[in-house]
Amino acid sequence: MRHRWTSVLAAVVVLAGLLGAPAGAVATQSATQPPAGDISKNVSYITNVPMPSAISINFIDDVMIVSTASGLYTYDVSDPAAPTPLGSLPMYIWENEDIDVDVKRKLAFISRDPRGFTSPAAGGDTFPYGAVHVIDVSNPTAMQEVGFFTVPAGHTTSCVNRCDFVWTGGPYANPETQPDFVGRPIYATDVTDPANPVPCPDPIDTGRNDGVTDYAHDVQVDAKGVAWVSGAGGVRGYWTSGRHKNPLTGKVQKATGCKPIPYAGGGTPESATSSRFMHNAWRNVRAKVDGRRGDVLYATEENIVSDCATSGRLAIYDLKGSKKGEGWRNIEKTKFRMKVLDTWWPEGQKGTTGCDSAHYLSDRGDGLIAYSFYSQGTRFLDVSNPRRIRQIGYYRPDDANVWAPYFHDGYVYVADFTRGIDVLKFKGGAQSKAVRAPLDLTASTLQPSRTFGYICPVKPNAVR
Repeated sequence: MRHRWTSVLAAVVVLAGLLGAPAGAVATQSATQPPAGDISKNVSYITNVPMPSAISINFIDDVMIVSTASGLYTYDVSDPAAPTPLGSLPMYIWENEDIDVDVKRKLAFISRDPRGFTSPAAGGDTFPYGAVHVIDVSNPTAMQEVGFFTVPAGHTTSCVNRCDFVWTGGPYANPETQPDFVGRPIYATDVTDPANPVPCPDPIDTGRNDGVTDYAHDVQVDAKGVAWVSGAGGVRGYWTSGRHKNPLTGKVQKATGCKPIPYAGGGTPESATSSRFMHNAWRNVRAKVDGRRGDVLYATEENIVSDCATSGRLAIYDLKGSKKGEGWRNIEKTKFRMKVLDTWWPEGQKGTTGCDSAHYLSDRGDGLIAYSFYSQGTRFLDVSNPRRIRQIGYYRPDDANVWAPYFHDGYVYVADFTRGIDVLKFKGGAQSKAVRAPLDLTASTLQPSRTFGYICPVKPNAVR
């Protein structure tokens, strides 16, 4: 299926050289030499595609679609070592940090944040609406808008039900038009006909933060069709199609893109070293904990600071005990929290110069995930044992500002706001030998080993 666009690409590739790099790109990276920084031996640098403010990526067959603050760009990546520019659609976009696509209809959905409706520099939290652009990318050399609509949210837009609907979330509430909300919930739109979108009558995922309607940040849909909504207070999953027992009513009901049915999830714990603002989450339906399949949820705690004690980290949660409506029912009193299996952040790990918040992740599907940590680069983590996250590789350029890595056809494409797109190859897999950091016995933050106590002190989050 990857080569459905082969005839189109073959017809236009001769023109690609005329397009050059995207407008405004600063071609300071070397296509052949790895950047200065720290790269583990099992990570191979393939090439770099320089461009300004690369934010998010998606793929349709051999076409890579890149969303930046200045527009959309397309590349032929049938040869990963030599991505060929195909087309561009200049436009101010903020922030669209998780671009979604309809592979069948060849559409891209662009989310415009209320805080930057006209440009990244504009506005504050007072804008009453955001917007969604629907872009036809069937001809990647000549993209065109085929739909546009305003919506009361706009930070991210995600497909549900195979892009018959899109769910749009965030950011914080408008005090004039949403006085009862702290943050904006999910607003769903039927885009079966992109030129004539139909908004759903009611917002979704209200009352998410201990009963308060707070910032719903992003939605990611797993292989079973469950839409996981991350944001302030936790992560909750919804069925959006089919017939399912509603844990809140006890009745079997039909789930739709406008009226989803709660599945699992709920609040996340808060402590001096963790944040309850959940940026994004992903469930690998095949992952196991204690022999149970489908109960492992990977999630990002976002806190964009360089302080290792409080910077956002990867957290893995156990969904056991959250499938009977615990994350919805009477939560203003119960303050339900999911159980944490493990957390991970870069401190004390090899290839690290400090700390930075976690951001987006990509799951290869075999117990290996790639995770972005802004200035701390891309980390390859073995999560085959969700109670013991281990770093097994890393890619940290000195000028890294990594927003998201993506596995695609055996390669890793890294969206870096500063560098553009780095193409990597990772050798190895889960249960490989961990890449360990040397133990600093002079550190004042040593903690007891889980097994040997203070007989064998370790740095926080060190592999042990």
